[in-house]
Amino acid sequence: MTLELGIHLFDLASAQHGMLTTEQANRAGYRSWALARLVKAGELLHPGRGLYAVPALVDQSELAWHRHLSVGGLLMYPDALLTGASALIARDLPVWGADLTRPRLVRPPDRSRGATFLWIRPNRGSQPSVSELGPTVGVADALVQHALDSGVQAGVVSADAAMHARLVTPEDIQIAAQRVENWPKGSRARSMTGLMDGRRESVAESLAGVSFAMHGILVEPQVRLYDPNGTFVARVDFLIPGTNVVVEVDGRLKYASGDPQVLWDEKRREDAIRRLGYVVVRLTWADLMNPEVLIAKVRAALAMAA
Repeated sequence: MTLELGIHLFDLASAQHGMLTTEQANRAGYRSWALARLVKAGELLHPGRGLYAVPALVDQSELAWHRHLSVGGLLMYPDALLTGASALIARDLPVWGADLTRPRLVRPPDRSRGATFLWIRPNRGSQPSVSELGPTVGVADALVQHALDSGVQAGVVSADAAMHARLVTPEDIQIAAQRVENWPKGSRARSMTGLMDGRRESVAESLAGVSFAMHGILVEPQVRLYDPNGTFVARVDFLIPGTNVVVEVDGRLKYASGDPQVLWDEKRREDAIRRLGYVVVRLTWADLMNPEVLIAKVRAALAMAA
């Protein structure tokens, strides 16, 4: 804490995820010239009109900064609710593919304007829900808005995670999608509901699942494999029904530690799966970003197993 900023303002920001509004600073006796001086001195950040942040109290990495800005938006507009990716982030759900430069909020239709560092839309009937960061729309509405904003794949990733965490049911999401079917890009929400699957356990698995569906390859997630004696051997990411082809998705984090024991254990696990007669396809993050390569790998394994 710095003496120039003042204990009162610092403590207030501490209770608000490091954020302060201009109105709060004015009430504490800080006028525009004083705030400008604190910004110039590096004791405050000024992300947009009406909002400040205390550098010592905030994390400026992309995802964390989005959370800070979301709290700031709610401080500025007490009648607002977080929506879309911002509401999902408030519940620690993944938001792959989202533009995190500006938080997303809804306000009453006659007040659906605000600061330029925020996306603000009219609230079309969403009811408030509670999160760590403050009031949000419900999870189903947030997922649907995220799909509209960021696309079908992004929506599926978040919907899978929300269903896996039992925060929402498929029926809830379908009902929310029906409410926006006549909105611009409403077809994205409808497509999301046809591709989501709460059995998938990671961003990488969700992206793979979308690629499989788009290319007409039926898969079953999280299948348990047993040896002829009924002893459990492994749980695999995907099995292609009616075949002996298993698909494992490495993603970006699975072996990030580089721990030799982790790598050795995984090799032994894969060897055990192969001994059961399965063909194992391993997909990397690079494969997930290139669906044509991904599907070619799977089809080659199907041909080998035929």
